Amino acid sequence: MRNSAFAALLLCGAGAQAQNTYINDQLTANDQLNGTARFVGMGGAMGALGADLSTISANPAGIGLYRRSDLGMSFGVVMPNGNGWDSNSKTTYGENLNRASFDQFGAVFSLNSGGNKIRFVNFAFNYQKKLNFNQGFFADQNGLGGASQMSQLAQMATDIYGSARRGADGKLQDVPNNVTGLAMFPSAQDASGDNYYFAQEIDANGKISRYNDVYTDHSNYTRHQRGGLKSYDMNVSMNVSDRFFWGATLGIDRLDYEAWSEYGEFDKNDKLNHSLYNDTKIEGTGINGKLGFIVRPFAYNSFRVGLAVETPTWYRLSNSTHYNLNAGDKPESYLEYTLRTPWKVRLQAGQTIGSKFAWGAEYEFANYGKTKMGYPAWDVNDPDHNQFRTLDWDVAMNQLTSNTLRGQHTLRLGVEYKPVKSVALRAGYNAISSRYEDKVGFDQYEIDSRAMNYATNTEYMRLGGTSIVTLGMGYQHKGFYVDMTYQFRAQRGDFYAFDSANQTASLRPVDVNLNRHQIQLGLGYRF
Repeated sequence: MRNSAFAALLLCGAGAQAQNTYINDQLTANDQLNGTARFVGMGGAMGALGADLSTISANPAGIGLYRRSDLGMSFGVVMPNGNGWDSNSKTTYGENLNRASFDQFGAVFSLNSGGNKIRFVNFAFNYQKKLNFNQGFFADQNGLGGASQMSQLAQMATDIYGSARRGADGKLQDVPNNVTGLAMFPSAQDASGDNYYFAQEIDANGKISRYNDVYTDHSNYTRHQRGGLKSYDMNVSMNVSDRFFWGATLGIDRLDYEAWSEYGEFDKNDKLNHSLYNDTKIEGTGINGKLGFIVRPFAYNSFRVGLAVETPTWYRLSNSTHYNLNAGDKPESYLEYTLRTPWKVRLQAGQTIGSKFAWGAEYEFANYGKTKMGYPAWDVNDPDHNQFRTLDWDVAMNQLTSNTLRGQHTLRLGVEYKPVKSVALRAGYNAISSRYEDKVGFDQYEIDSRAMNYATNTEYMRLGGTSIVTLGMGYQHKGFYVDMTYQFRAQRGDFYAFDSANQTASLRPVDVNLNRHQIQLGLGYRF
């Protein structure tokens, strides 16, 4: 059985602080349902129906169905529902886990061209939160059975310093000089002649033969994180004879992520053997493009089909982490890198039936195994790193990504019913497959990746599939409208505090409950 004693693990989204396949995926893969309250209420299945601000990214041609200008915004509260915490107070160690969220703000400017062919030309802008990183949790795990993060780090120290020797001054000689992060172990060069973290075995010639660890009985983990992935979309779209609609959107993403974590390991007497603290900030921008088409194939029928293609998002990011190993110094590990996400394709259908009923459906596919990580090769004459000439792909990390991640299939369904003209009732459903291959091991520190030289943590999480159910209602009077939506998102994951693939004891994955509830309110005016 899996160990489920991580009492309050509420991690939703990011899963590690070292730049690797898992953190890259979970900071950029958009598997949350956000947008206008009406859009969310219909499960996001509005790509072919159009005439909603959030279709600017789902299918840019949806903006082309507007015949009036629109100004709207949506906001709400996110309520995590993890395992083991107090479901009544929603708190862990006194921290309120509910978070307010400003989800969307946008405008459409619709221009009636007066032509027989080109009916409307529309322009739009929309801000939308794609991912919400705000979470906090405390966790503890019993029965490690000897598996230990400290054991892993001791092995790393042996691999790195196994050829090193103690000089006459007690300092280590012949050690690598091009790495930072956990791989460097700065205080392993302590002049006292003793490694600060681990006991050493030194042969008669002064050569280090091994770093030893001690038995670990149990551990605990604390984490706080905040921030989000936000998109700023600009769109132009066109209505051709009320039968064909097209649109193009330029998207700019902004990623802001901050996290504070502390991991500790204890012996049977509850004595602290080992601790690791990280203070991490990852930030940067990305750019992508989206192109969409909607066709109404039958002149006297509202049924329509849509196709949308989203290019990879090219991110330029930086990771700055101050880490503290066993109460030592707090050096910084800093890495600048680029990330390219996969292409996305969406097929959509929708129909309005009379003035009372509408339905929408959408299928999306993206192969996350195609995500690529690289590093800018800076011009030597550009000390401020404003431009770079070439890009060095991380071959080892990208191969790991290809082996770890796979294609993700997403199905979105939604309906709307109007019992009276001014009131709308809505429901939606999403089924999202897991992006992760069915493998249990992850040996990240053994791969020949530059990112691992800057790693400051060893945790990772494998996410399962996701189901989303939404219910909503709306009211409109003249040009004003108000919408409210409830969303329940169900997902589970396997969390590992470290990789134990090469240890004598195997660390069992922690079954994590990532369920959450969200309530949104939308306000707007069409004119």
